[in-house]
Parts: sequence; C-alpha cells; structure tokens
Amino acid sequence: MAGLAVLGARESTVLPPAADRLPSMAGPSVRSAHVSRARRVEAVAALSDLSPLSYQQFPPILHPGATGSIRLVLDVVGDVPEVVFRRNVPSSATGHVEELWSRLTTRSVAGRLVSIFEQTYPGTILSDLLVYPHGHDFPQVPLGRLDDPGGSGESATVWLRIASTGLPGSTVRLITPSEGGPATVQYASHAVNLVLPGFDDARIESAGDGYALEAAAQAFYRDFADKYQSLAFVPHRMPLAPFDTFNRTVWSDLEGIGMPFADDRAAFGGTALRAVQVLPAGFLGHQATLLHQLAHHWGDRMNLGTIAGIAPAGDDPDRHTPLLYPGATLVGGVLDGTRQVERVVTGDGVERFEIARPTAPVRFHPLQLYRMGFLDPAEAPDITVFAEQAQFASQRVSAPAVGTAVAGARQAVSINAILAAFGTRGGPVFTEWNQAVVIVSDTLLSQEEMDYYNFYAQRAAASTGTRAYDGFGSFFEATGGRASLQTRILTRDADTHPAITQARDVGDVAFGTGDWRGLMFDEPIPGRLLTSTTLTLRGNIDPEVLPGSYQFLIIRASRFGDAPGDAITVQTAVRGGRFVISLRFPADGAGAYAIDAFVFVDGDARPIPTSVITPLFVD
Repeated sequence: MAGLAVLGARESTVLPPAADRLPSMAGPSVRSAHVSRARRVEAVAALSDLSPLSYQQFPPILHPGATGSIRLVLDVVGDVPEVVFRRNVPSSATGHVEELWSRLTTRSVAGRLVSIFEQTYPGTILSDLLVYPHGHDFPQVPLGRLDDPGGSGESATVWLRIASTGLPGSTVRLITPSEGGPATVQYASHAVNLVLPGFDDARIESAGDGYALEAAAQAFYRDFADKYQSLAFVPHRMPLAPFDTFNRTVWSDLEGIGMPFADDRAAFGGTALRAVQVLPAGFLGHQATLLHQLAHHWGDRMNLGTIAGIAPAGDDPDRHTPLLYPGATLVGGVLDGTRQVERVVTGDGVERFEIARPTAPVRFHPLQLYRMGFLDPAEAPDITVFAEQAQFASQRVSAPAVGTAVAGARQAVSINAILAAFGTRGGPVFTEWNQAVVIVSDTLLSQEEMDYYNFYAQRAAASTGTRAYDGFGSFFEATGGRASLQTRILTRDADTHPAITQARDVGDVAFGTGDWRGLMFDEPIPGRLLTSTTLTLRGNIDPEVLPGSYQFLIIRASRFGDAPGDAITVQTAVRGGRFVISLRFPADGAGAYAIDAFVFVDGDARPIPTSVITPLFVD
C-alpha cells in the first residue's frame, strides 16, 4: 500500500479494509451486519405487545467532534422489563457488544402500557461509529440493533443523526395561533415543523396506517398551501422497526400501469395530494431512499413475472421490479439500484448474462419512465425476465458482486404483452413534482435541528451536485431530465406569513473543517475536484478528541467500485500537532470517493481511525 514505507512493514501498521458503502435496501454490508434497509410497503400494521415503538436521541444532532454524553430513550409496547441491544463496535473482534437494558419507567397510551428504557454513552463511542461511511449523502451512523422482545428474530436499527460542521444556518419563523397560545408551527425555506404529540403513538392504537398521518396533513394545510403532490413526514421520535420508511398512495387516477385507483384526499385535507411518506432519522438525506419512495406513486405493480409465467421472489414482489434485463431499477425486488443485468456475447458467439454496475447517476428503469408518462409504448424496450428469481436471495434485495453469472431460463415480455394486460397508460404526467418536508415532534425543534432538516429538504430538490457515493442522484437525474422535484415551502397566507427565500449552496457542498473526528483542517475541503488535481490539506490534531502526541497521518481515498487495494493512500509527518498532506487524483481518477484518515502515535502503533466521509467527486 503506497505511503507506508516510512512506518515500516510491521503488522500493527496495516490499515483496515477500505469502507463499503452502507446500502439502504440491499441487506447488510460487509462492514456491519446491523444495517437495515428501507421499508417498501404502503402501510404500517398496528403494533402488538412486545413490539419496539420508537427512540429519541439527545442531543438530537451530533457533530463529529462531540465529547459530551449521548443519551437514548427507547419505547417498547407492553410490559417489557428488559431488552437486548447489540451495540456496534467495529474495532472489536465480533463487531458488536451485547448489552442488556433494564426498564427505567413506563407510560400509558390509550390504556396500553409502554415500557421506557434509557441508556447514556460517552461521546467517545463516536470514534468507533464514524468509521461507517457517512457524509452529505448519508447523514447518520448505526449505533446498533435492538432485538425484538417478541422473539420474532427481527431486529431494528438505531441510527444517530450526524451533521457536518459546515451545516448552513436557516431563517426560521413561528406561526402563532390566531386564537392565542404558544406557537405549535414553525417553518424555514424548505421544511415545516409541526407539534403534534402522539403522532407516533398512533401506531399503538390504529388498526390501519399507524402514524396519525391524516391529522398531521390536516394540521399542515391549516397554514400551508395546497399545492403539494406529496408530503414527506419525518417523525422526531424515530421508529423502531425492521423496515422504517414507507409510502402510502392517497390519490391515484393513473390507468394502464397496474396501480389501483384511490382517492382519500378528503381524509387528509389536500386537493392536490397524491402520496404521503415517512422518512425517519437521516433517510431524508439519502437519495436512494427518497427516489425509491417517490417512485412508488407509479409502481412497479405490473407483476412482470406473472405475465411471463414465472414464480416471483425477492422483497414484496407484488410492488417491485423482478430480476430482468435490460436496465437498472430504483424499485427492485431482487436487485439493488447499484446493480443491473448485462448481456455479454463471447468471441465465439455464446451469450451469457451477468451482474454489472449501472452508469451513475442511476436512472429510473424505462418501464418506470413509461409508467410516469415520459415514454411512449414504442420507446419501451422488450423485457427479459429470469425464471430463477430467488437465485440471489429469496426474500430481500441483493447487490451481488459485479461479474456474477445470472443463471437459469428466461422469458421475454414485450410492451404489447404489457398493454394487453393493463391497457394504455393514461392520466396526468408531472414534469414538476412538489413535495413538502414536515417534521412532526412533541415540542418545537431547535434551531440546529431546523438547519439540519431544512438543508436536506432543499438538497433533495437540487437538479445536480447531490449524487451519492454509490451513484444515486437527484430526481431530475433519475428521470433523465424529464421532471424536477420542488420542496420550497409556501404558506396559505403569504401576506401574514411570507415564504422564506434563502440562497444556499446545496450542490457539491464542501466538507466542514471538523468533519473528520480528531482532525481540524484550516479550511473547508471541496466536495468536487478535477482530475489531475492535487488537494493540499493543512490542519492539526484536535487535542480534545485525540490527546497526546502523534507522529504520522495517513489519508486514503477509496473510489466507489474499485478494489480496496486500488485506493489512493498518502502519508505525512505530524509535527507539534500540525500536518500538511497532499492528495493527487490522476487523469484517469474520475469517480466518487470515500475519504478516511488515520493517525499513528509512532511507527510501531496501530492506526487510529478518525472518520470515513462521503462523497468527494473527481471529474
């Protein structure tokens, strides 16, 4: 590995493997078996006794250099004296430690008991957790997993929200009730905060959709414009569920795409409203999750496997795209959006199919674009559906290694067969989709929380400059430039409560000077560079996080898709706590990079990791 010669060839100086990106929908990553994927259904069932309910994080927003305590308050439905929590400790041999939490107290909701647990950790646990890749494209890290006290074998991830030290501020305004009393609504340029106690507790009482979505929507429309096709609700009490994000169709009048007709607008109070979503924790800032849930308004409910006479498999196959060729899909039931099937013809004319990586930014499948109304039937390709739908995993989405053979028989499905099954696509076509981001809490959020959510709500609407490390881009890019997403907040009474206009750079955002735990850079680090560029970084070791004396610093840049051994690795000396280090990206080095850094006490010491930050783009 380049740059290690000064330290010598000692085993203790070997760096850990380059970080894998944490997938949201593709099952556990190599780095952690404790990472959940996003939910892909349209409703949440009512919770039974012994069901995990929700958790809260204090402080609500963490920064990489945090040194104070981190407190978790966790609720479980029913009489539960203790729970098992598997806290992530990547530096340990097993990758986690098992903790037994004892109940602190209880509360009652509609006559049902809720057990409350509380646990406090020192901020030093972040030194382990920040080695999970995170950054502008994934603003959270997994603290660990709560075992289901009901004994189902399922577990739920507890995420910690992490903000960049360069997080921009926001202008925030309160809306005071006309009848008097304290304000229960505040808004910024791209995010609304509603105070609605019991929003999450409704999952205990309800036999239907779980959260008090109708009540939250009605509260929203009292003060804000009825112009949004979707409302994205972010519960401040983060849900404890194996799958914790979802979409619910409110109004669908689309013909010929397999979606059932629906019109529940009266219950929600919005005449333009077509869908509501729940995006907890930091999933608002995760492009793959955002795109996946938006895509659910148009399907995939075509059941292509059924048309082809093939038994379905994968995650919720009635609502997701099967294993097929050609094209990647953002609503896959078998393959994650970072994978697609590629046809290869050898020199002797033999045809085979294998797993490939799509070109970034990942786009909606042509059939999805057809369902959205952007392609005519003649422009939709014929589809090859594979008979062995469960060859990678029978009930979840997978990301097989690039080059993996796709085995088994296959069946062609033409657009004419789709038209015969569903008829001609009809209904509105949206070249602009308006979505309001609404954080629902028990009390008004702090300024810092509003800054966090407002930044990611605005970032979701950017056309370019927000691509994630693993290739997921904006809604505009996913549609091939055919449609844009708008998240600006407009009030119902623009004279009394005018919209907030605030210029803010949300594309190719620089990293903050303290985004790598234990390091303090002199200047923000750019988020995008040109190839053949040398990036020179100056800074110092943060003595509050890393007290003591250090001799060496190594920075590693790992390009998405490359083998770990191909990472760019550079080393410099640390003198008096100060360092200067230069990282050069070659002419053929275009791509998305994760940047991690290590410090060494001396040449004999083991590397001390700081953070793994994504994404730095080179083009």
